[in-house]
Amino acid sequence: MYRLIVLLLLICLFIKQNNADFESSDIAVDTDPYASTQKCNWKKCKAHGFPNSTFGYSVDCCTLSVPLNYAQPNETINISMTRFSPGGPYASTKKNTLFVLSGGPGQSGWDLFYDTQLIPASYGITLILPDHRGTGLSTLLSCDENGSQDVNVDCIKYLKSKYGVNGLKQFSVTSAAHDLSIQIQAYKKNNPSRIAIYAVNYGTFWLNRFLLIYPNLTHSAVMDGLFHPLLSSVSRNDLGVATISYEFLKYCEQQVECGQHFPVNQQPFKMLQNILHQMDLNNQICFKKHLIKFNLNSETLRTLFFNLMANGNNYFDRTIIPAVIFRLNRCNADDVSILKHFFRVSLKATNPPSNPKNPPGFLFSNVTNFNIVESEIYLAMNESDVDNSVIKRWYNATVFAQKNPIKYNVLRSQWPKYRLDRYRYKISSYSPLLMITGQLDATLITYHAELLASITTKTRTFYEIPLAGHITSTLAQVGYTCPLQLICSWLFPSVFPKDWKNPSCIRDLPVTIDFAGETSHGRDISMKFFNISHPFGPNNYDI
Repeated sequence: MYRLIVLLLLICLFIKQNNADFESSDIAVDTDPYASTQKCNWKKCKAHGFPNSTFGYSVDCCTLSVPLNYAQPNETINISMTRFSPGGPYASTKKNTLFVLSGGPGQSGWDLFYDTQLIPASYGITLILPDHRGTGLSTLLSCDENGSQDVNVDCIKYLKSKYGVNGLKQFSVTSAAHDLSIQIQAYKKNNPSRIAIYAVNYGTFWLNRFLLIYPNLTHSAVMDGLFHPLLSSVSRNDLGVATISYEFLKYCEQQVECGQHFPVNQQPFKMLQNILHQMDLNNQICFKKHLIKFNLNSETLRTLFFNLMANGNNYFDRTIIPAVIFRLNRCNADDVSILKHFFRVSLKATNPPSNPKNPPGFLFSNVTNFNIVESEIYLAMNESDVDNSVIKRWYNATVFAQKNPIKYNVLRSQWPKYRLDRYRYKISSYSPLLMITGQLDATLITYHAELLASITTKTRTFYEIPLAGHITSTLAQVGYTCPLQLICSWLFPSVFPKDWKNPSCIRDLPVTIDFAGETSHGRDISMKFFNISHPFGPNNYDI
């Protein structure tokens, strides 16, 4: 009955899409004339701090000139893509090229530079990381001539002055889809090959838009970490995160080794809610008396836990969260010493600082993020704007969350939003397409992916990876290669062993989470964050 109701609701959404507010100037765009005049001259990349070769690949860049406005092509901008070519013994006689679409919105391809190690050069696949327009080397959007990414009223004035309102509106998802079509066609001129596309996070939304308009330019595609074209929205994301965070902490509650440390009426989720509330009242004992030097508040603690939870790179790191909750609540002398170690380790920058010779938004353009979020993905179909008090109430309902929940709402009425075009609420029927998501994806909510899978079974294959977070391919970094094998064999079936296509490998993935240091992985994480071998154990060191 539940599935029937869901399907009926989705049918109603499809019917109502015809009444959506579309861009009146929306017209079909033929990018062939632009692609036919473009040729890639691969040169050294104009990015500072990145090597010219890495992980067995040589690295170079191609810059193309494309219309700022495809409907009125009298002004151009530059778009760039970065190529990773397998070198020496890894060069393959079979031509296979993978375009990787980054997330955000606002993330440049350069932010995925070191993730290319997930696909060894020995596979003989050429990797292409395109910079979405408005990011990286593709006409980076900034708030001033110094590249500031401090989005505020003055930033809006600067953008209007530099690009005009209509010019700023061209930094859209659909324009980026047109750009990608030109990049692929320009690349293929001198590199005839099988073209596949792998998209992560917001990149899956970008890919859906591309496949709606250009279904014949790629041979296969994979979406990892799914943005639902109808249901996903930035404004309501905390509602989904609340569900995922509760589900994650429920695993501790139901596990004897973890749950035994929490009273029946103070299970992990409830205990953390109380801690956050106490922090808001400035009477949380541990923070007020012993951890004040870390300058934490309820928002930074939520964000810290969200970051531990959200990404596949933190597959094991997240297991420390229940023990942190337990120790914050108990707060004895051992706990204080251990928590000091935890916050020293966890609050360090997880990524090296960006090269100061690159613009501040080189890896992530906050301006491009705001432009697309405010214009197109802040609200899902049939959603309405709500005031800050409602957003804060949703935010307070979760225990993991991204920082600054009202940042988009503050500038929402002033941002020069572009209107929706004909593609906004459509789902591509392109095939063959693989969708893959993590069961505990707190970034793009898992049940949205499940609902999308339920209405696309004829054209798409869907795999849900048990207990995985956001971006399942990154599990290969911690030894679980099943998702990456499924992805690679889907994209290039003739390159990889036939058994890589078999989803039965999903059965071999973990279905329990070690919160108590029962396994070597759990003990390693406890040593990393607590400097003790068992996260709920006694302190065995002095600070």
